[in-house]
Amino acid sequence: MEASKVRGRDNFTALKVDTKKYLETTDDLWEEIRPSGKHPSRRSYHSASVWQNRMYIYGGQDLREGPQRGLWELQLAPTRWEEDKWVEIPTENHGPLCRHTSIVKDNDMYIFGGTDGINEYNTTLIFNFVDQTWSTIAPEHQSCPPPLDSHSAALYEDGENSYMVIFGGYLSGDRSNETYTLNLKTDKWSHIPLSSPAPEPRANHACAIYGDYFYIFGGSNEEGEKLNDFWKLDLKSNIWQQVNAQGEAPTGRSGHSAVVFKEFMIIFGGVKDITRETNDMYSYNFEGNNWICFQGEQQVKDPVTSEQLEEYKKSKASPTYPKSKNDCNSPTRSPTLPKYKKDCSSPTRSPARRQTINISPQGDHSPIRRKTLYDGPATPIAGRIKGNAPHARDGHSAVMVNNIMIIFGGDRHQMPFNDVYAYTLLDHVVTTPLISN
Repeated sequence: MEASKVRGRDNFTALKVDTKKYLETTDDLWEEIRPSGKHPSRRSYHSASVWQNRMYIYGGQDLREGPQRGLWELQLAPTRWEEDKWVEIPTENHGPLCRHTSIVKDNDMYIFGGTDGINEYNTTLIFNFVDQTWSTIAPEHQSCPPPLDSHSAALYEDGENSYMVIFGGYLSGDRSNETYTLNLKTDKWSHIPLSSPAPEPRANHACAIYGDYFYIFGGSNEEGEKLNDFWKLDLKSNIWQQVNAQGEAPTGRSGHSAVVFKEFMIIFGGVKDITRETNDMYSYNFEGNNWICFQGEQQVKDPVTSEQLEEYKKSKASPTYPKSKNDCNSPTRSPTLPKYKKDCSSPTRSPARRQTINISPQGDHSPIRRKTLYDGPATPIAGRIKGNAPHARDGHSAVMVNNIMIIFGGDRHQMPFNDVYAYTLLDHVVTTPLISN
């Protein structure tokens, strides 16, 4: 068989296998979405929810600018991609907020906790999408969670009752491992007593609901260590159990995301250590109890170069302009971008905007001073760039729209993003492990 390239752990390695079809159904599943209109400012540790196939972003933080405020709606056009657009929702101002959580039930979005950078909160904000009005649940009940941030939340539906399940997070500087539920029918909180054994206190972990179980993965403990333990809480018996799964589990991380796709939990990104964010992806099969890593870490180049922008303008101006085999047939699409050589720099973590030293195209270590992190829309292109994967990041959000996972924001080396990516989840992809070098 003719030699071709397959996905390796960190890069592409030549092997004597025919993987053309395999590549077309994995790496090409990413799309960068360039919506039109004014964009939300760069942010991480915001909340993201979906209502009627639209994504809503609330709050967040920029370490230079501080916690953010406001509610944004991302409208995704199903066929005319140049019509994807952001819209800021004009609503009552509740001030800046970050590191909170949100869920959606029917026409209401429930936001709990978070911090404005000085105070932590345990008020529940409720936004009605139809009336576009706010209401609140004051923390009066003795079973209400204390003020928390960097916790997790998920929607649990049990017959006629629905609950917001809250776990962990920061409590006055310390980490928590307590669980609370909000009955969305009665607006009453309940505290679930800890069983033994139970997860250790943590923050910035990820959670998911599947059946009658509430799952948590990873986060950081009281010593700041990145965890990769996996637990589930039986919401019928209120008993915790550590999940000992087969396969290749994700390495320890915090600030990652989790979504549920059919019988799978999909983990994306997070930070493994200082300056060690990742953009790898894992699937956990709830039914088969096994982990699979189906995307390794990828180094990502800035989305669009000036040369590609000129090519794009020419293709838009002339319907007869010749297209390469990598160009998309639709003039509303942006050109496909080339693969990027791995960045071997290791800059120190700093909240300030930074310059990095990258490997030159020739492969030597001569310094090239340029900004490499994506700082919002760098070009006036509106549309989608097929095959573009997101930078490594933590503090981002991930939501599901049908079988599409939408990634927004986050930060890398404390440089926040406001970019949007879509990944099409397919059964045979999330169940296919990476091929080792």
